[in-house]
Amino acid sequence: MKKTMNSLYKPIYLITIFELISFIACQSPTYNYHFCLGPGNDTATASYKSDLTLLLDYMSSNASDKSFYNDSLNGIYSLFLCRGDVSSDVCRACVSNATQTLTQTCPSDKRAIIWYDQCLFRYSNINFLGQLELYPRLFMWNALNNTSPEEGDIGTRGLLYSLVSQAPYKNMFQTNEMVIGNGPGHRYGLVQCSIDLDVDGCSTCLRELLNQTEDCCIGRRGWRILTPSCCIRYEMYSFYEQTSNLPGSAPENEGGVGKGGKSTGKNTIIIASSLAGFLASVLVAGFSYYSSLVRKRRQKVEGTSQEILKRSSRGSKAAHLTEESIHLHLSDEDHSGDLHHFNLATIQTATNNFSRENKLGEGGFGPVYKVETGSLIY
Repeated sequence: MKKTMNSLYKPIYLITIFELISFIACQSPTYNYHFCLGPGNDTATASYKSDLTLLLDYMSSNASDKSFYNDSLNGIYSLFLCRGDVSSDVCRACVSNATQTLTQTCPSDKRAIIWYDQCLFRYSNINFLGQLELYPRLFMWNALNNTSPEEGDIGTRGLLYSLVSQAPYKNMFQTNEMVIGNGPGHRYGLVQCSIDLDVDGCSTCLRELLNQTEDCCIGRRGWRILTPSCCIRYEMYSFYEQTSNLPGSAPENEGGVGKGGKSTGKNTIIIASSLAGFLASVLVAGFSYYSSLVRKRRQKVEGTSQEILKRSSRGSKAAHLTEESIHLHLSDEDHSGDLHHFNLATIQTATNNFSRENKLGEGGFGPVYKVETGSLIY
């Protein structure tokens, strides 16, 4: 009997562990890109760094029950915005990752911004709160075109125009899906504005990005355009939650670390203590196992679109990222014609498929490889 019970407990335990691992993996935010901004001769002082650390810690703590928050401290302004459909847990994990990443990668910069699929985080020594900012601008798209050439124009534009026209009046966030043309399945779109913008600012931002899609993106299988003030995304697969936790209007915060901020609240879910105890008991084992898997995975040198392309293509499910390109605009004057992007095949060839012999070390964006021309690629 004892042997039978043990044999029953083992599969149940394993199922619980794997479910927990899946849950933890789902909470991990998907990195897109970041910028360390500001002139090189204007580095942060020790006092600035100390204030910034305090502010970032406070911002991260506020992500536990808010999808949007901004605050300031001694001339440092910061803001986070989580995607309108993500849960409080996902939002908190994303903001925590964002603050840690910026602290490590931009240690001497007075301004920085980082995008994940699930959130945006930025800080600056210049007050940007409530200001429309379209740069730096990040373009990402799937290098493959739609299977139906006639599909991409009217139907895609109709979906996007609908989202852009509604979002400024509906919590600065909107999603929708529709069947377009003769192509298989549905098409999905998402737009969002930073909640510190007014209706006119949100509308202007989204329409500017919509105009840009004519040059970069219409006809592609999937793409996104990200700016500090708004974003727009289109895919051939569902990438957002169908039931949204929409961010509402932003009331004044009474307990900010600086001069007060604005925030939007989310419902707090209280879990029974017995369930919490059970989850806690398997959390340690599950997380340890998951961490070991992550370490082993990082040791592999594999040319996947999620690990390369200037560390910027971590935007979707792997099945939809066979090749993805990136195009960066740092300012409205950056239109020289040089497309700062590479496709996967080109980089694999240039780095000998990311061989150990071509790896020089680790850079700010990840592994640094030498290509045949002697250049460096991150």
